[in-house]
Amino acid sequence: MGSSNTWRSRCRRSRSRSGRLFPSPSFISPGLEGVLGLEPLVKLRGIVKRFPGVVANDRVDFELRRGEVHALLGENGAGKTTLMNILYGLYQPDEGEIYVKGRKVRLRSPRDAIDLGIGMVHQNFRLIEPHTVLENIILGLREPGIRIDFEKHAERIRLLAEKYGWRIDPWMRVWQLSAGEKQQVELLKILYRGADILILDEPTSVLTPHETRMLFKALRRMAGEGKGVIFITHKLGEVMEISDRVTVMRRGRVVVTKSTKETSPEELAYYMVGRSATLDFGGVESAPGEVVAEVVDLEALSDKGVPALRKVGLRLGAAGSSG
Repeated sequence: MGSSNTWRSRCRRSRSRSGRLFPSPSFISPGLEGVLGLEPLVKLRGIVKRFPGVVANDRVDFELRRGEVHALLGENGAGKTTLMNILYGLYQPDEGEIYVKGRKVRLRSPRDAIDLGIGMVHQNFRLIEPHTVLENIILGLREPGIRIDFEKHAERIRLLAEKYGWRIDPWMRVWQLSAGEKQQVELLKILYRGADILILDEPTSVLTPHETRMLFKALRRMAGEGKGVIFITHKLGEVMEISDRVTVMRRGRVVVTKSTKETSPEELAYYMVGRSATLDFGGVESAPGEVVAEVVDLEALSDKGVPALRKVGLRLGAAGSSG
């Protein structure tokens, strides 16, 4: 009786605003999903994708549950993006099966994926810069009639953005937006089409720390509404912070899938590279006064030079978002 009450209380905490019941993903075991009738949103079975000279995906199995953020982790070239491009209909698998919401499907194009509630935000945004946010979001919508009620769509988009804590003006031109705002528009574009399976490919690579926190907060809310989020990354800290489960890929194969609570950055790093990933940078020997590294008047798409560096023993790192 006690365990039954515990189940009910956990379900109540996971109830979405729409009133639908979504038990917490961390509580649902794979065996219990079938008993509760909670079919995974996505099941990929034995996916194989070959390109000339390389097997990008080698008999890959993957599942996404309703209400979870599932990190897909691996080094560059591990096969993560290829696998998700298959799920989004950009590539067709050479072998394997795809199930969406319990039904076996064949995705011949992104339109097929969109019709099934699958949306993807790519690393390189697919927006038309001279057009407005509104135009980018409603472009391609299937709507009865000839005339488009732009004011109606603008208000709906504004409300949808506010729901996730974003301040987006539907009438602004995309070129006027920051990288973080453009990503929000990409997310709004797939959410506006009713997607409940969201794929994000290295989404934080263009974000500031503040924008990353905003994104994570929005993704957690989406998961709380029963959506499934696939978060492609190679950053261990992000996996530990945002995901419920993590699947590690290496050289086109799945190495392991684990609950994030039951693993650690060190263990995940080992799975990623197949060995201990401890790095020893050692030290730089130098005599006092010696110039170890010097960059003078370096110009890159501007007329501003970079000051010379004249500090001995300095470990210099350069950081910045893409672009």
